[in-house]
Amino acid sequence: MDVSVGVVTILFTLSLVAAWILFKFLQSTATITKKEYQMGGAAAGFLIIYGALYSSYTHLATVARDQSKNDLAVCVTNLQKSKDENSDVSIKGAVDPPPRNAWVVFATKTVSLPNDGTFRFSARRKDVKSDDPPDIYVITEQEQSHQQLDPGDDLSNVKITLPKKGGQ
Repeated sequence: MDVSVGVVTILFTLSLVAAWILFKFLQSTATITKKEYQMGGAAAGFLIIYGALYSSYTHLATVARDQSKNDLAVCVTNLQKSKDENSDVSIKGAVDPPPRNAWVVFATKTVSLPNDGTFRFSARRKDVKSDDPPDIYVITEQEQSHQQLDPGDDLSNVKITLPKKGGQ
């Protein structure tokens, strides 16, 4: 783990001050016995305190790093979700029977309906897949008809069936 010089300096200083207080004023004792070396007094207390502080720091730094990674993953997921919701989807379909001189209206978008009765326009995905899905209107000079898009509809093949003339 990469530990900056500043952190080591702070840990060293804190350990030195703590050892000085413990052994100068509180008359503490400490001993470290290893196969390779033996240490006692303030030097042993300093190493014990430094080791404890360093261990605590590395643990906290690891926890903070892991939390930062998790936060970044959440941000990336939310960004992707936002991109998906705001991306455009194509809506196309047909009106049967195809009326003459008609318009197809989706929210604020209007397209002229060609003679073959097919239409196409784009919308934001979140508008189409919302809890309150939009309507598509077919408007002619004599009549108007509409169909509400459901979130599960196939947006590449929307069928709008107009009532037969003479009977509703």
